[in-house]
Amino acid sequence: MGAHRAGAKAALEALADKTGALLMTSARGKDMFHGHPYNLGILGSFSHAMGRRMMDQSDCVMVFGAGLNFLTMSFGAAIPPVPLIHVDSVRAHIGRWTTADLAVVGDARVVAEQLLAALPERTAADKPFHTAETLATIAAFDIARDFKAAHTPRTVDPRALGVELDKLLPRERNIVYDAGNFLGVLPYVTVPSPAHLKMTSEFASIGLGFGTALGVAKGRPGTPTVLIIGDGGFLMTMSELETAIREDLPLIIVLMNDCAYGAELHFLAMRKLPMGKSVFPDVEFASVAEAFGFQAYTIRTLDELRALRPVLEKPDGPILLDCKVNAEIAAPFMGEFAEFEARHQ
Repeated sequence: MGAHRAGAKAALEALADKTGALLMTSARGKDMFHGHPYNLGILGSFSHAMGRRMMDQSDCVMVFGAGLNFLTMSFGAAIPPVPLIHVDSVRAHIGRWTTADLAVVGDARVVAEQLLAALPERTAADKPFHTAETLATIAAFDIARDFKAAHTPRTVDPRALGVELDKLLPRERNIVYDAGNFLGVLPYVTVPSPAHLKMTSEFASIGLGFGTALGVAKGRPGTPTVLIIGDGGFLMTMSELETAIREDLPLIIVLMNDCAYGAELHFLAMRKLPMGKSVFPDVEFASVAEAFGFQAYTIRTLDELRALRPVLEKPDGPILLDCKVNAEIAAPFMGEFAEFEARHQ
């Protein structure tokens, strides 16, 4: 995100081209390089298989304007033991979460441009990541095939749901995330730029997404805002349905309904503790939203979602999708956290 705010995108793409590097972002910098042939998506807990495979082959990692927190670093397992160069405009940000071998204090765009000017040209033989074969392999990677969908008769796999939503939602969109296990869907729903993405997971607190989405929708009325929220966080803040209707906000709510506090459910399961307090009944939120004036739909299959293409492509008024998702599917960061705990017991 720091690199995006510094306007460093073009300089970083040119630096990657000159050095033979590939490009990844933190979650908050998501899709900064979307569509670029060197793009490998998100680093860390939201990585896909191709990103992890190529990162494991790196001989140096250079970071511009990213904090390198636990999720970005997969609790320390995201990058191999190679030199780490960390560039940030604020010295205190470097080493806050992850120790760097070399700290460079400076603006992301300025430092990238200075490096471009200082570094010599490299031959094709010195750029193994940029061979035609490697770039073709990256281009052929399909994130929709990065998992085996696990639908049930009454629920959908949240990852497959994300892949379909990416196709159906308006291309120009703001995406706001609440917090929870459903954040595993983040890699599958793209945004036009990091400026179109808002993550509200502060101190692992849930329930902050709805208020944020209202603000984004009010401030950017010309672009639909999509709120992706779990049923636990939604139950805490669902009175804001009235606000969305009263203000006639361009808001689409994607409710990831697993009938549970999903993160707590999986944390308890990992510790072999009783899970009863983390689950609750299957609430029919569509009926509630309709009473406030939303166009509301219950989704239990991908076909039911695909049938809403005309509604989602050109939304007319606030929409709520009560998506019944398979609670058995844990986000990758759940397993990473468990491994981190096991290493430090």
